Amino acid sequence: MYMKPEGLLSKQKMIILALDSSTEACSVALLMDKDVVEKFEVVGRGHAERLLPMINALLKENDACLEDIDLFAYGSGPGSFTGLRIGAAMMQGLALARDRKLIAVSSLAALASRQQGQVLSVVDARMDQVYHGLYHVPKNGLPELVDEIAVTSPDEILLPQNGNIILSGTGWDRYKDIFLMMQTADREITGVDDEYPHASDIARIALFESGQGRETEPEHALPHYVRDKVAKTMEESK
Repeated sequence: MYMKPEGLLSKQKMIILALDSSTEACSVALLMDKDVVEKFEVVGRGHAERLLPMINALLKENDACLEDIDLFAYGSGPGSFTGLRIGAAMMQGLALARDRKLIAVSSLAALASRQQGQVLSVVDARMDQVYHGLYHVPKNGLPELVDEIAVTSPDEILLPQNGNIILSGTGWDRYKDIFLMMQTADREITGVDDEYPHASDIARIALFESGQGRETEPEHALPHYVRDKVAKTMEESK
C-alpha cells in the first residue's frame, strides 16, 4: 500500500474514500474538503483485481494515504451480488484496520444524482428484471427517494402519470424499447445512455449523510441485495 511522504492533506476538513462496484463499472473516488477526484472504468468482471490498484493509484496521485481517510463510503447496491460483496468487504476491512466508520450509499441514488427532476434509476438485474428506484432530484440538491427500491420486470414499474421522467442506468440501455412504450400524452420518457453509478457521487452523498450522523460501524457494512431470496441461497451455497 502506498504511503505518502508528508502529511500534505493535514489541513483538509474531511477526507472520504468511496467506491462503487455494483455494476459492470468500477470506480473509486477521493473527496477532500468537497473537491472530488475519481478513477472510473467499465471492467465487466474482475472488480476484486481492479479496486485495490485503483485505490492505490488514486491515493498516490493525490499525495494521500489510507491513514488520512476520515470516512469510508461504498455503493451498497442493488446490483451485482458479487460486485456488492467485494465492495462492502473491501471498505469494511479498510475501515476496521484504521478504526474508522462507514457510510453505505444507495447505488441507485448515486445514479439519480447525476440528473435533475423526476429520475428513475434502473439497473439490469438479469432474469428479465431490473432494480429500480424513483427519485426527485432538485437543482443542486440530493436525490430524494419517492417510492421504495424494488426488483420487477420493466413493464411492471408504476411510473408517475405526468411530467418528464428521465431513465438512467443499464436497465434503460437493455429495455429502452419497453420504456419508450410507456410514453403518453402527459408523460414524456427520456433516457441517458451508457450511464453507471460513480464513486464520486457516492462520496458527495456520504459527506451529507455524515453531517446527519448516519455513519455505521464497519461490522454493520452490508450490501443491499433487494432480491433477498437469491442472495440468501448464494450465501448458503458457499
